[in-house]
Amino acid sequence: MAGADREEVVHPGMKVAEVLARWPHLLEVLVEASPAFQKLKNPLLRRTMPALVTVAQAARIGGLEPEELVARLNRALGKEGAPPGGGGGAESLLGTPPPPWLAAPVGFHLDVRPILEQGGEPFQAIMAAAREVGPGTKLVLEVLFEPIPLYKVLGKQGFLAWCERLGERHYRVHFYRQEVRQGQGVAAGPASLSEEDWRDYQAEVFIEENLEPPLPMMRVLEALAGLRPGEKLLVHHVRRPVHLLARLEEEGHAYLLEDLGPGQVKILIRKGG
Repeated sequence: MAGADREEVVHPGMKVAEVLARWPHLLEVLVEASPAFQKLKNPLLRRTMPALVTVAQAARIGGLEPEELVARLNRALGKEGAPPGGGGGAESLLGTPPPPWLAAPVGFHLDVRPILEQGGEPFQAIMAAAREVGPGTKLVLEVLFEPIPLYKVLGKQGFLAWCERLGERHYRVHFYRQEVRQGQGVAAGPASLSEEDWRDYQAEVFIEENLEPPLPMMRVLEALAGLRPGEKLLVHHVRRPVHLLARLEEEGHAYLLEDLGPGQVKILIRKGG
C-alpha cells in the first residue's frame, strides 16, 4: 500500500493539468499562492495552459520555490512532508555560469512585463519576436518570472537560453539562435510532411474569424484527439496560429502550413504516435 500512498500526494514533476483533474479544489490553493495563477480560473485556459507545465515549473512562474508550492498543495490534501523525488527545480537556469555566446548582438529586445501585469498572455508576441532573430544573434526578454516552459519551446527552434534575475519581479532571459553550419540543420520539431500529403486526410476543421482564443486551438486539439496515430487533419484557419504550432511541436505532431492570402491559412497535421 506504500505505492498507493505515494500516488495520493502532489509531486514536483506532476503536470498541473493532472493535479487539477484529480483534485479540482486545489485550484483555489494555486490562485491563493500567486497572482500568476489567476488565469487558471478561466475554464478554457485551464484546459490548454497547464497541460505541459509541471508543478515545479508553475512554482517558478509564480515566483515560488517548488518545495514551497508542493508543500502547500499537499497540506490542502491533508498530507504533510515532502513527497519522494526531490524538488524538481533542475530546469531553472538561474545561477548557472554565463554562456560564451552572451555577448552576441541583440536581434530583438522585448519587454513583456506590461502584458503580464495586465493579465495578458505574451506568448504570441514572444514567438513573433523570435522569428525576427537571425542566426548568431539573440532575443532578449524582460519578464516577471523565469519562463521555464519557454526554454523547451524555443529550444526546438534552435535557441539556447540563459536567465538572470535583476530584481524581485524582473528577470532577463537571453535566447541565442544558433548558427547553422554547412551540412548541419537546427531541429525545429517533428519531421515535416511533404506536398504529396495534402492529397488525403481523415478529418477537416474550419476556424471562423469571430472565434475567440483559445477556442480555435481547442477545436483543433479535440478533432486531433479523435484520430489514430498517423492519421491527418486538415485545418482551415484565418491566421497563422503560433500557440497551436508550438503545442503541436511539444506533443510530437507533424504539420505543414500554407498561407493562401489575407485571412486564409491551411494546416495539415499528422497525429504523432
